[in-house]
Amino acid sequence: MKRFCMVAAALLLALGTGFAEAATLPRVNVGLNDVIDTLEKSYRSLNDVTADFFQRSTLASSRREMRAEGQMFLKPPTSSSPLMFRFDYFRPLTQEIVCDGRTMWMYLPENRQVIQSDVSFFFGPFSAGQYSNQPVNFLQGMGRFSKDFLTVFSSQQQDMAGNYVLELTPRRSSVTIAKMYLVIHREAVLAYVQNNRDITRIINDPRRPEFAFPLLSSTVIDPKGNTTIMEFSNVRANSRLMDGMFTFTVPAGVEVVRPPTGR
Repeated sequence: MKRFCMVAAALLLALGTGFAEAATLPRVNVGLNDVIDTLEKSYRSLNDVTADFFQRSTLASSRREMRAEGQMFLKPPTSSSPLMFRFDYFRPLTQEIVCDGRTMWMYLPENRQVIQSDVSFFFGPFSAGQYSNQPVNFLQGMGRFSKDFLTVFSSQQQDMAGNYVLELTPRRSSVTIAKMYLVIHREAVLAYVQNNRDITRIINDPRRPEFAFPLLSSTVIDPKGNTTIMEFSNVRANSRLMDGMFTFTVPAGVEVVRPPTGR
């Protein structure tokens, strides 16, 4: 149970980073705002996304590393509907983290227990909730992350594959995020600039479905130095995911634990 809670907490902190090995690519004339706009505008235009993920979490105190992989389903928030997501873990343990925007369920079949939490104050629509602008709520605010975070290029600016690396620092004190790094798909940024910065001309390209969700990976470092890395692959966007995917039916014989909300 302790291992499951640690993995779940790491997921809620953020979404992770990796640097792919590839031949060195020539420098390109792309500005910081172009990279920011490519991610923010594509996310605001997204109806839903499905992707495989690989997660790696490291505890600073012990250097203990935990790895996991699975599949993500996500529906970004709008002015009238909340953020909804589902993370199905396949390895090393089967587990589910499901959120319909009001309730979140964390289920580990091995323990025959599900943790059910009220998260409406975090994941409601943009216009609702006192926590809607908190940096902890990264999935909620990805469409406007530059307002919540001071955003600059990292010291290297691009990884070995030429993808752009952003360094984010919360504009307000956060108990969960001290620093965050995002890796943005180089070709998506170039396509955005080359198409007169019209995001609609690249996110609907059936030949490049990954352009609709150009976040390749993210790294979150919390105030204690713990690190959570998540990498995304096999992106499928706007496949009309049904809202029913983001609800959880408690299986027979499974204990339901409802922690205090802390509000």
